[in-house]
Amino acid sequence: MARQRILSGIQPTGDLHLGNYLGAIRNWVDLQKDYDCFLFMADLHAITVTHDPKVLAENTYKTAAIYLAAGIDVETASTIFVQSHIAAHSELGWLLTCITPLNWLQDMVQFKEKAIRQGENVGAGLLCYPALQAADILLYEPDKVPVGEDQKQHLELTRDITVRVNHQFGTPDNPVLKMPNPMIREEGARIMSLTDGTKKMSKSDPSDLSRINLLDPPDLIKKKIK
Repeated sequence: MARQRILSGIQPTGDLHLGNYLGAIRNWVDLQKDYDCFLFMADLHAITVTHDPKVLAENTYKTAAIYLAAGIDVETASTIFVQSHIAAHSELGWLLTCITPLNWLQDMVQFKEKAIRQGENVGAGLLCYPALQAADILLYEPDKVPVGEDQKQHLELTRDITVRVNHQFGTPDNPVLKMPNPMIREEGARIMSLTDGTKKMSKSDPSDLSRINLLDPPDLIKKKIK
């Protein structure tokens, strides 16, 4: 019997931290024992905000190295890849953007929060981010998608887009897209900031003292948790 498929990824922005490991990467290492895992570096999503191309490229390969060091087995169980290296992500992302109602995208909580922070400088890429994320998922026809609470709405949108595409271009007996199902993470899903216990540990927090980066030296980790 063929193994079911998992699809997941992380944006290579900033340094990966303890929350990324406990909430995602460690989970992938366990899942690959029972699933075929497709795990990627979501660099196309990373360019929806101001970035340095050289730093992004370095972080992308650093993220891949951390996947391997953490125990992702590319020999027998998992496939890792860079999102931008596969043109089909952008192609399907555009097709899905064209059929996704504007109000669906505007209603996304993460877009609203980031749009408030960025004001008039908010880019269209941030608005269309969920359509590209849907393409990331649907390209690989995964059976399950590991998500945390903060990404649950994005997967719900992906499912809505799937219904819309299948209704317009497929039939009940011959759907165009496979419906993905969520795998909700609970253990390790909310690792909190070291400086603000009301917020999740985040790569985007301006204070490096708010998180334990996976590549922090031992002395710095001790300093952060004292």
